[in-house]
Amino acid sequence: MHIQDQVSLAEKALMEEEKAYEKAFELSRMIIRKTKKAIHGIHVGQRDPELIDSISGDLAVLVESVSAFPKVLYSTNVESAMGEFAETVIYDYALHGQEIPTFLDLDVFPSSWIEGLADAIGELRRDMLTALMSGDVDKARGLFDIMETLYESLNTLDVKEVVAPTRRKQDIARSIMEKSRSDLTAAVTMTRIKTDC
Repeated sequence: MHIQDQVSLAEKALMEEEKAYEKAFELSRMIIRKTKKAIHGIHVGQRDPELIDSISGDLAVLVESVSAFPKVLYSTNVESAMGEFAETVIYDYALHGQEIPTFLDLDVFPSSWIEGLADAIGELRRDMLTALMSGDVDKARGLFDIMETLYESLNTLDVKEVVAPTRRKQDIARSIMEKSRSDLTAAVTMTRIKTDC
């Protein structure tokens, strides 16, 4: 084969990969928008199970559309979409006291599942603060207990950063837990002072 024909063949293959990258970018943005909407709905007591189920389908389409291109499949676009989906489901299940699905159940990468687990702690903190602001200390305490369970599990993870850059997520989760413990302690103290008065 002539060298110019070889270049053309390589260019064609690269153009297909470029199309796959663009598709992954487009679908991942759509998935992330939908996860944010789903999480907001859960926060305000308007959980939309059909929306959450549709995200699972969108993710399957995303993976299938780029599966022939490993570089795209394991790109930030796909991993971020998986992480946001995992966060949505883990937060939803944890909030409602259900057993959290594994990364295998959700068909996401282990690293994306861990990312979702860490970020779900932050979503639960928002609910805890809402409970505190409404004066429901018992509910806030229950939410903190859920957060603590997730955090303690996350903190047992010990893998090299090259495999999954989880150290930063663990550090953020630790900071969230420290702030939440402080907020809860202050609220409990104030409640006791009011009761004593």
